[in-house]
Amino acid sequence: MSNIALDIPFDEPDGSTIAYDFSPGHHHAAIEAGRFIPGRFGNCAYFPNEGKAEIIEQVVDFGQDFTFMIWVMAAPVNSFPTQSYVLFKFPGENNFRRIMVNNRLQNWTHFAVTQGGNVLTVYINGSNVGTISHPSGVRPTGFALLNNSPHSTGGFCYLDDGKVVAGEAIPPEKIEEDINNTLQPVNFSVNNINFKDYGVWVERMEGVFDLPDRKDPLTVEWADYHGEVVDLLKPVWDVREIELRCWIKGNGLDNMTSKWMEFKDHFMQGGTVRFAIEAGTKPLAFEVYQKENLKFEKDKWYEGDDFGRFTLNLREPQPIKKLLKVSGQNSASVTLTSEKLVSIYWGDGSRTENVKGTNVTRTHNYAGSGDYFIIVAGVIEDISNFSSSAPIVWNKY
Repeated sequence: MSNIALDIPFDEPDGSTIAYDFSPGHHHAAIEAGRFIPGRFGNCAYFPNEGKAEIIEQVVDFGQDFTFMIWVMAAPVNSFPTQSYVLFKFPGENNFRRIMVNNRLQNWTHFAVTQGGNVLTVYINGSNVGTISHPSGVRPTGFALLNNSPHSTGGFCYLDDGKVVAGEAIPPEKIEEDINNTLQPVNFSVNNINFKDYGVWVERMEGVFDLPDRKDPLTVEWADYHGEVVDLLKPVWDVREIELRCWIKGNGLDNMTSKWMEFKDHFMQGGTVRFAIEAGTKPLAFEVYQKENLKFEKDKWYEGDDFGRFTLNLREPQPIKKLLKVSGQNSASVTLTSEKLVSIYWGDGSRTENVKGTNVTRTHNYAGSGDYFIIVAGVIEDISNFSSSAPIVWNKY
């Protein structure tokens, strides 16, 4: 799925009127009469009335092959809906074709439509539920997923993790892979390289979601007062410490040793390294360094597959941050106002430090267009007038 034309996780905080598209096209959806609530993965868009997520620009080119995928759930009304179907519109008045889904959509359901040549196919949870062949050159002008709810309007549904792949009708096994990736989305990476590429697996993780220790606040003691007077108005946090208990596998001792040498080399470089966790639809990223001696534990030697164990003790000097995503662009910019120094880590190993001032802008050029995650770290709660060419993934974590 290299040509992603739309990637909307619907994971904004409640109150947002925009669902951001993280594809290179940035086709953000305007949310009308809807809200964001806990969903299948993080938050989802919920429409309790005549709501919609509207994109004005054309995203699906019906003149070429495409794949559309989204997680959906119908809002129940008494005993309805009892049936669902996909309606395809073709040129001409009242020119419709229908594929029955045979699913009430009462639970989170993966819905996909593909067009390959002159064949339209509908998938529910990865299973083919029907196809339509249309004359060559006569392509549909649109489609809709509908049900027999007594409501006569749109809305009354939940949407999560929508995608469009342009120019490709991906096969069933790829749709199944997309489902599995969203159901079991746990990947660890260092400097944008997956741990699994080194045969490294994480068996236990600590500290990622912990609140760092609070730095000692200003405290005043008065002899004629009980206790103490403590300034708790603006808490300041200490470093974040992350522990990862890992094991590594190689095809024989030489292969395992080679992988281990390559993996640990990341933590022997100057400065911080980018550590990231992909879980669900929104990754977590950290700029860290290895705090302690990286010890390798090995009990036995094997002729075939060989194994070893080690523990990463990572320290994040700037634990409070924003995360932004750059997709398919060669540059990104950040504009902010801050009286305190801020660091910007651009996601490709580059960084801009000591950023402060009024409406200061910093721009970074990338070697190639791809996906990069920008970290803006510091006392971010004191940042005002923040804007960027890259959408915000996490506003503060």
